[in-house]
Amino acid sequence: MYKPISLFIAVRYLWNTHLPKFKKIITILSILAITVSTASLIIIMSMINGSEENFKKNVLSFIPHLIITNKNQYIKKSEFPENILKLHNIEKISDFFSKEIIVQSEDDVAMAEIIGIDNTNFFNMKNYGIKNISDILKTGSYNIIIGEQLAKKLNVHIGDALELILLSNKKNFFSGQIFNQRMFKIISIFSTKSEVDYYQILMDKEDSLNFLNYSKNHVTGWRVWLKNPLSLNIKEIKKTTDKLVLLDWKIQKGELFKAMKIEQYIMLFLFFLILLVAILNIFIILTVYIIEKKNAIAILKTQGLLNWKIMLIFIMFGSGTAIIGNILGTIISIALIIQNDFLKFFIKIFFNETDIPIIIEPYQVFIINILSTLFTIFSTLYPSWNAVRLKPSKILSND
Repeated sequence: MYKPISLFIAVRYLWNTHLPKFKKIITILSILAITVSTASLIIIMSMINGSEENFKKNVLSFIPHLIITNKNQYIKKSEFPENILKLHNIEKISDFFSKEIIVQSEDDVAMAEIIGIDNTNFFNMKNYGIKNISDILKTGSYNIIIGEQLAKKLNVHIGDALELILLSNKKNFFSGQIFNQRMFKIISIFSTKSEVDYYQILMDKEDSLNFLNYSKNHVTGWRVWLKNPLSLNIKEIKKTTDKLVLLDWKIQKGELFKAMKIEQYIMLFLFFLILLVAILNIFIILTVYIIEKKNAIAILKTQGLLNWKIMLIFIMFGSGTAIIGNILGTIISIALIIQNDFLKFFIKIFFNETDIPIIIEPYQVFIINILSTLFTIFSTLYPSWNAVRLKPSKILSND
């Protein structure tokens, strides 16, 4: 006798050489539907992972994840909130000098932001791809490094001079606003391939302190970098900073990040619907099989096969389709991700952007496979329960 009997019968129902061609086609289509949906979900989740990593690398690595300051953006160093150091998500903190200014060249005028740096800013400065930035700038030389796109707009090159104009908060009765202006020499140009190339100017910290007319014991504020900026809990941090002003990255980039996430999860939801349709297809096939095999079920019951074993036959029949589809979908998706030339070609058909990073996470693949199998098992419970409710006496009395 074949053991376990439930598994043997389930495999026979799922596939054997004597099955009609129509049933074979239906079974193959069910497996293909699960395969396509599983592969799509894994690829989409991997693209979401890659886009988040790309967002952190190209956007959040150049702007502070959190700025601590006051309303005037002019604060004493002694007012630094020590309690913030106790938070687990903090990776790096440094004070900074920063201000929006007007930049004027011989050809054009633009708005820009100066960033005062020294050796303590190495954590952030390494992203600009320029070695020994603080040595190049040299305190007292009034040298600056500007973004590539800003240089193009102003039509300036290395060695040229730029006039930086600062609008002071102090007012004079006769002249109104006081302008602080000074000529600076462009010593280098950075290119990060991000938006900071359009407006940032790097300057020695001591030079920026003099240009901004800051006292030595004052700073603009503190820049904070987090281990995971996407999980920023601003409410938790506010508890440790009392009356200070907190400016997080979501103020500048939050809407962009939300729009990106909404587009991605809509796409993910659409492919999840494909999975639900595939599971519904298995439910319908199982229901038809039970109606067709009701005589065989009645005979099995009269032979003493327990109800739970009869249910197990159809549960394994339905879940077997999902398991085979999941395995094939996982193998295909991983193969496409590892050798992603085809994916890039396919993406290029719909989008101009072809350099989309794809990062696969094993735990996500595991969750997708488990959820797909569980949903399929749940979809088989009702038809299986109907199978054991059949009365052998009524069914066999008609034969």
